[in-house]
Amino acid sequence: MTLAQIRRRVNALKRKFVLELAILRLRRIAEAVADDWDPSNPPEPHDVIQRVAKAGFRLSTFMRLQHYLKDTRSQGDVPEPRRIVTSLLPWASKDCYRGFFNCDLPALAR
Repeated sequence: MTLAQIRRRVNALKRKFVLELAILRLRRIAEAVADDWDPSNPPEPHDVIQRVAKAGFRLSTFMRLQHYLKDTRSQGDVPEPRRIVTSLLPWASKDCYRGFFNCDLPALAR
């Protein structure tokens, strides 16, 4: 098998699992945001949205995330990674994707 054939197969798998990969990529970002969140000095929602945008996501649901983060800030809580992801990807709350929030995240490829 040539390198070009391997690359085509990997790209085909990425296309096939695009929704699942989006959940996992956003979950990784959401968990990092929650881990870095300091309730006494929370980041601005715009900063979190910029972090998501820098990861390559261009979504029409950024306002939903902004509202969720503002509510979380005003209550003095730490955001839940699952809620961050489902704010950005509302379809990710379907039962068929539940396992993607309970599993361990795969290690980053280096």
